[in-house]
Amino acid sequence: MNRPRLGERSRWLLLIWAVAWWSVTARAADEDALLELWKQHLATPEDHEAVLKACSEFAVEHAVDPLLPIVRGLETWHKLRAGRRSEALQGMATDATAPAGAVHDGARRIALGWITRVDREQVAAALQVYYRKQVAYPKSLDQLPADARPPLNDRFGKPWNYKLTGFAKVPGFADQKYSLQSAALGDTSDFKAAVQLPYAARIAAVPVQILAAPGNTQAVKFNLGGSAAVVGVGQSAGDLYLAFVGAKIVVVCDYTHWKILSRP
Repeated sequence: MNRPRLGERSRWLLLIWAVAWWSVTARAADEDALLELWKQHLATPEDHEAVLKACSEFAVEHAVDPLLPIVRGLETWHKLRAGRRSEALQGMATDATAPAGAVHDGARRIALGWITRVDREQVAAALQVYYRKQVAYPKSLDQLPADARPPLNDRFGKPWNYKLTGFAKVPGFADQKYSLQSAALGDTSDFKAAVQLPYAARIAAVPVQILAAPGNTQAVKFNLGGSAAVVGVGQSAGDLYLAFVGAKIVVVCDYTHWKILSRP
């Protein structure tokens, strides 16, 4: 019998390891428990203490579940809505430095979105200090004092979209009003406004088909409200990021919220 050569043997071992890892991960992912928690969150979005208790119980009972970052994201949002901002920001800091992996990368995407909104508040405060001295906003953020200059890029490494807008019906006062957005977050850049958004309100994707993808992975064909997109696990299409495809659920996120969908 011919024995596999060293290179072939290594590839076989790698394939066996990958299949074994996927099998362990799949078993560890308690989709039913996550779905139960998700349904509770949707049914009682303003009962923060009850949902936070359920999130805490999930974390205790599923300490090594690969879906735990999704639960932590729900927990963070409920803390924000309950006015527990400092606690929520601690959770975001944890997710922002999470290890690589499709679900962790989704959690990091959300965390960096919220931390960007915190940074934007610093920029807005610096603009107000400038305005009080100059009775006008600067033409560019580079005009802010260097010794008290806030972050000039968002947490995704992109410069802020800052521009003077003036008042539509009052000409001649262009430097009395401004627009300040993150390129990634767009009109959800303001922290307070983003907290008030209904959960996952901006995620309109509907999964219609599961597809095989290179590297023994999976992809999902989504209906995006008139257009279609095929997104692999760990990949994105615009704001939409695909974090997980399980036996029963598909999990996506944008820069603000998670969303759990039924597997087609």
